[in-house]
Amino acid sequence: MGNSDAVFLTINNKPRAILQVMDDLLKRRDDLVTRSRRRRWIPLLLFLFGIPFFFLDFILGYGQCFFSLVGIGLWLAAVVTLIAWLRGRAGPSFPPLYQATRDLIYTLRDDLQPKQNLMGQLDLTGPQQKSKLAREGKNALGLTVNFYRDEWLSLKAKLYDGNLLRLSAVNRVKVRIGYTKRSRISGKMKWKPPKTANQQELQVRLAVNPEAYEIVPKKKIDPRSAPSVGQYHVMELDTDGGILLLTAATAATTIQSADLLAVLRFAYDQLKRKGQK
Repeated sequence: MGNSDAVFLTINNKPRAILQVMDDLLKRRDDLVTRSRRRRWIPLLLFLFGIPFFFLDFILGYGQCFFSLVGIGLWLAAVVTLIAWLRGRAGPSFPPLYQATRDLIYTLRDDLQPKQNLMGQLDLTGPQQKSKLAREGKNALGLTVNFYRDEWLSLKAKLYDGNLLRLSAVNRVKVRIGYTKRSRISGKMKWKPPKTANQQELQVRLAVNPEAYEIVPKKKIDPRSAPSVGQYHVMELDTDGGILLLTAATAATTIQSADLLAVLRFAYDQLKRKGQK
């Protein structure tokens, strides 16, 4: 996840319990960062403490470099401690989508039926993994292009009003791998780094409670004039069979909870409570 810690959570509990787990995870991470900052000076101190021992042999007149061995030992300990610190230190932050997900669950916490769990998973381990490779292809220049499908959030909930909500947030990543190319001017081989393009998709599926709602008939959405909802653009809206299926997309890389909630609000705007005029 770039400069962020990777996070993977399986969700199957009451919303308030899930929020407690997420908050505890944030607190443990903050404690780890605090301890890591305190320990970062240990390798330097070990290195500095080792320096005087190299002068003791000269001052005391020892010819076997007795004290120098102690200094070398302290320097080796400094190297080992530095490597352990680099491997164990936390990243600078959790991915921004972690907080967006927490805020989304917090907003939905009272909308679930009391005895129902919120189910799904939060996968913020990054898109460019072999398990998430959807397909490979070639571009017009014959260069390899990898297409990744990263479903970073999936939620399922039975809502208080009887509707069944399924939400899926997917990051589709297109990566043209790096290659070497001969310069037309200098004739030297130059490295062209990988090129990446992202598209975030959000799919909302509502199995509507027929005793409480009816779906307002809507015309098919023209993708060329897709309505904007937050950072998303609604690309598809299907209302057949008592099920509302909405797909929205955006090229934005940073998604806020307000964007996710706006799409959910748009989906509910397509419903009409029975008995209302």
